[in-house]
Amino acid sequence: MTEIVEQVEEIKGNQSLTKYERETIISCDDEDNRWYIHTSQQPMIRRLLKNPLFELQDKQFNKAYSCYPNPISIEGFLPHKAITVRTKKKAVKPLTDEQREVLKQRLKKARESIKRANTL
Repeated sequence: MTEIVEQVEEIKGNQSLTKYERETIISCDDEDNRWYIHTSQQPMIRRLLKNPLFELQDKQFNKAYSCYPNPISIEGFLPHKAITVRTKKKAVKPLTDEQREVLKQRLKKARESIKRANTL
């Protein structure tokens, strides 16, 4: 236990990290079927610690370490389905004049049918 306290004190004395050192690493492999996360970014640390699915990697060390108000970094796991990768939306092709006219006519018919339904 004293070894853990010494590690915490050593880290506590050196609490400021450079922007380059504040990073988040997320990796996954097929064997474990879960995400490994290491982060030194405070917003990400707060978000992960609030997440009930997040499992700290070394509970004994992190338990002692998180007694300080702002831990410098954490490591842990999330289930595979807890993280999704989103892709950028596809670029929309501009409409031709003919396509625009067809859409105008379709919208006009839809509005007319709604007007008729409301007047009945």
